[in-house]
Amino acid sequence: MPVIKIKVERDFELLQDRVRCLVDDVFQVSRPLVLSKGGWVPAVDIYEGPEFVYVVANTAGVDKESLQLIFKGQFLHLAGQRRPPVSLDKKQFYQMEIEYGPFERIIRIPVAVDPEQLEAYYENGLLVIQMLRKKANDTIKINAS
Repeated sequence: MPVIKIKVERDFELLQDRVRCLVDDVFQVSRPLVLSKGGWVPAVDIYEGPEFVYVVANTAGVDKESLQLIFKGQFLHLAGQRRPPVSLDKKQFYQMEIEYGPFERIIRIPVAVDPEQLEAYYENGLLVIQMLRKKANDTIKINAS
């Protein structure tokens, strides 16, 4: 009789992942709020107050002119580029911890907001995006013609 090797740990991990996905779907557990793309990504906080939802991104060193904000559906697309303050050509580095280059983040806004009421400002290296929350009794008016 041939011996069949079973990788119990791997099979068990796959089973755990499948069960976790099933439970997430049944209980409608939300997916990650922030997806990233690019060489480096700014840290992002998302929080909500009584009237507004705020997204705060650590964009120190990013030129305001390079920032792009697009809001579509329930997603906020944030992109930009951080350039080094001096040319990096022919320099001898002793330490380099600050990341430069383009970045892109896609942020899912977890509550309904009014896309016409978005404000953004740049202060002390932080990009702050303020979005007016829609109230629970806000309804969409449909023209019946």
